[in-house]
Amino acid sequence: MSCAVILTAIRSEYMAVRAHLTDLKEEMHPHGTIYERGKFSSDGKEWEVGIVETGAGNSPAALEAERAIAYFNPDVILFVGVAGGIKDVKLGDVVAATKVYGYESGKVAETFRPRPDVGLSTYKMIQRARAEARKPDWLARVSSSASPKVFVAPIAAGEKVVANKESDLFKFLQHNYGDALAVEMEGRGILQAAHANQQVSALIIRGVSDLIDGKGEADERGYQEIAVGNASAFAFEVLGKLELNSPAQALTTTEPIKKTKTPKFFAYDQAWVGRESFINELTNQLQGSCRLLILVGITGIGKTALGERLAVELEDWFEDWNYYLQENFDNEEQTADFGSVAARLLEKCGEVVTPDDRKDTQGLMYRLVRHLQENRYLIQIDSLERILQGNEEEGWSDFIDEFWVKFFKTWLNVDTCESCLILTSDELPAQIPIIGTRSQNFWYCQPLSGLDEPEQLALFGKTGLDVTEEAEGKPYLERIGRAYEGHPLALRVIAGEIVNRPFSGNVIGYWNKYGKEVEE
Repeated sequence: MSCAVILTAIRSEYMAVRAHLTDLKEEMHPHGTIYERGKFSSDGKEWEVGIVETGAGNSPAALEAERAIAYFNPDVILFVGVAGGIKDVKLGDVVAATKVYGYESGKVAETFRPRPDVGLSTYKMIQRARAEARKPDWLARVSSSASPKVFVAPIAAGEKVVANKESDLFKFLQHNYGDALAVEMEGRGILQAAHANQQVSALIIRGVSDLIDGKGEADERGYQEIAVGNASAFAFEVLGKLELNSPAQALTTTEPIKKTKTPKFFAYDQAWVGRESFINELTNQLQGSCRLLILVGITGIGKTALGERLAVELEDWFEDWNYYLQENFDNEEQTADFGSVAARLLEKCGEVVTPDDRKDTQGLMYRLVRHLQENRYLIQIDSLERILQGNEEEGWSDFIDEFWVKFFKTWLNVDTCESCLILTSDELPAQIPIIGTRSQNFWYCQPLSGLDEPEQLALFGKTGLDVTEEAEGKPYLERIGRAYEGHPLALRVIAGEIVNRPFSGNVIGYWNKYGKEVEE
């Protein structure tokens, strides 16, 4: 029989959960915690469920979660309770947490600088919650005739009761955790305990009992009981539909996990040669403290291809190729203002971006920074000069959209982050060295010039031309390489002309016709 533990903070939450169980029996932990153990049946599945009231706060919740996991050895741990709604939710709605922000974590300097402390619900629990949220089935477990909604989204947790929308704390949550729909006091502690017990799947489920302001009035109207009743109903619907793999099934599974295939790159291909010293050095930089790498050089010098080659080298650093994202500003069909790019990247990361979200560029910026802080992505943004002021003749300078400056400044100043950005540009944006003055270890600019002579010959060889010592055409290929200063794109174009008709690989024939033009 599968086993679950459900934790609650207060009596009303405990009683709402208890109402779904049968055959209840009281048990006592050797250290004194009182549990009840009961049964829950749904669609032919039977669960043994242990329940406990932890009291308020992340620390007591973490302690009791750890103790209950050791005592019951459950497959699943849930926390079911109430929360205050921050945005997008109504009284009685339910929020199943994809992640819980511990908003108390940070550094006190001139101002309080948050250092996001994030707990993630288990992936399969999030998926099951999303599946059930799309269906009306769970409403059959609700005692009232209302039709609350379920949101599967982030929430925030701390040690304070937030009771006023004009308070500094509420404004702090809106500013720094803009995607959190609700705030509570125990979820981060629960997920901390679950993280230390990887065999247990965890999910936080909260009913919205107030909307911060008017908490007393909402309580008088009975919304605490309504909210926890709705949260309990949804929790048991998730439990009833959950499929667990037995250890035997896990051991006998022989089909390998398939990683996402390598993407189709813009520039990197089998004709790639050279840059080995760069690859080694820059890979070490990105795996170290560098979170912003800028590759600078003239058009066609190989910036995009090098960035993509670095992604191949770093494949084991990020989880799979879904975590490698590209934006190319040469694509004129896509808008390149910061707000539009941030929205696209968030959506590629699986985040929901509403029309109202798109109007709040600053909010999108903070969401993107936070998501990239918490999750390991490698993001390549090509042709950055397209979003700079200037032109090819006079050069490029500052960003057209000031939000790009704000983004890179924020990115370089956050205390910790998981992701790295690779930018390619004809020139280094003038503002980057200024905003990066205090973050020298976090960014690096690599100028690119042409291939050296051995690399030039290697490129010609990759196209099928004979570059051996005995080859009559080799001296002419060397002269072509020097004339174009090892420019990879120019050399590949010329190699293609030599390989194809009318020359069909005849280097000397090509030189006799175009040699003077090449060396002019």
